[in-house]
Formats: sequence, structure tokens, C-alpha cells
Amino acid sequence: MELILIGAVLGLIIGLTGIGGGMLTTPVLTIFMGVPINTAVGTSLLFSAITKVFASGIYIKRGLVCTKLTLLLASGSIPGAFLGSYAFHYFFEKYPVVASKVVPAFIVVMILVSCAFSYYRMFTKSEVIQNFDIRSRPYLIPIIGLVVGFDIGFTSVGAGVIVASILLALCPMNPSRIIGTDIVHGFLLSIFAGGLHYSFGGVDTDILFKLLQGGIFGVILGSLISPYLPQKPFRFALNSAVLVFALLFIKKVF
Repeated sequence: MELILIGAVLGLIIGLTGIGGGMLTTPVLTIFMGVPINTAVGTSLLFSAITKVFASGIYIKRGLVCTKLTLLLASGSIPGAFLGSYAFHYFFEKYPVVASKVVPAFIVVMILVSCAFSYYRMFTKSEVIQNFDIRSRPYLIPIIGLVVGFDIGFTSVGAGVIVASILLALCPMNPSRIIGTDIVHGFLLSIFAGGLHYSFGGVDTDILFKLLQGGIFGVILGSLISPYLPQKPFRFALNSAVLVFALLFIKKVF
């Protein structure tokens, strides 16, 4: 029952903001459920992918997805996810003691960097950032995708928070449309990276199924109400909560 409730809350957050598939799920599984990091990453990725199937359908139906951005991001992120997933399992197989410390540290760094970027994006007065549109330089988008893809393959963290933060800072679209674009891209990336981790035996299917029992309901609810919420205050609160998770994560694994 506990896992079902956790899944429902995580699904709700994913549906509302696009964030939470790896950034929240991996620390939650590690901190509260005692799941080993090498299993938590793959489980989080598949949980994110499956829940985002339902969220993607809702956002696509409402016309809140930029297809061009999604495809350009995926052209870089999918190869990046392959490299990141392979590197993750290589290090755990060859250097398990070192990897058990390095991977959590990398996750914490990505969480802190992502939150810092999100805060900067919310409060910056820079005209350069306010006026710049990444869509005017499409050759940069696959490069961003490559970095994000490697990160999510290696840590499960990135598809939601980093892409959403970059698009909100560098692409003048409606926040709900950015979230929809982020969710569809996150689905494509997570299903690919999660499948790789599953093939390596890095997924706990029992935990995954229990999370999904609540997560599917939560993500549908979040996707339906997201356009009606003030995104800036909600994202500020969410980033603050994630910082608390990061501190708990550090205490747990180090």
C-alpha cells in the first residue's frame, strides 16, 4: 500500500510538471525503501516511461506539444541514453565499490545543478535569456539532448527537470506547452533508457508494478489539472522540496 501511495504522489507530480520520473523517484526508492542504487535507477526510468504514456496522450490531445522540439531533442538524447546506460552498468560490474559512491554523488550534483538552474530561470532579469529562442538555432537542440540523454541513462535524473528548465529559460512558449513537450520527450527517452537497464537486469518489477498502480492514476489527474495551476509558484515549491530530498539522499548513501 505504501508503494501505491508513493506512486500516486510521484505520478501526480509528473503529470503536473514533467518532473519526478528520476529526480524524485530514484531518491525516494533509495531513501525510504532501501532499494540499491543500481536497481533504483532502472526502476525509476521504467516507472517514468509508463506513466508518461498516459500524460503524453492528454497533452497531445490538447495541442500542448511542440513536435519539432521533441524530435530534435530525441535525436540527441537517445544516443546519449545508450552511452549513459552502458557506462552505468560497466562501472557497477567492473568497479562496484567505487560506482556505489560515484553514481549517487553524480545524482546529487545533477539535482543541485538542476535546481540552481531552475531558480535562476525563475528570477533572472537578463534580457538575453528572456529574448533568446532556442528554436532559432535548431543545431543546438540535439546537443542539449545528447547531454541530457547521457545523464538520464547514467543516473535516471534529467529528462524532466533539465529539459523543462532549459526550455522555460530559452524558449518563449506557454509553460503548459513546455511541460507537454518535456513529457513526450521524456517518455521517448525513458522507455529507451529504461529498456536498456531492464536488459541488464537493473529493474525491480515487483516495486515497479506497485508504483504504477498509484502512478497511473496520479499522472492522469496531474495532466488534467496542470493547465489551470500557476506554474511558477508550484515549481518553486517543488524545487525546494527536491533540495530537501537531495540532502536526505546524501545522508543515506554517504
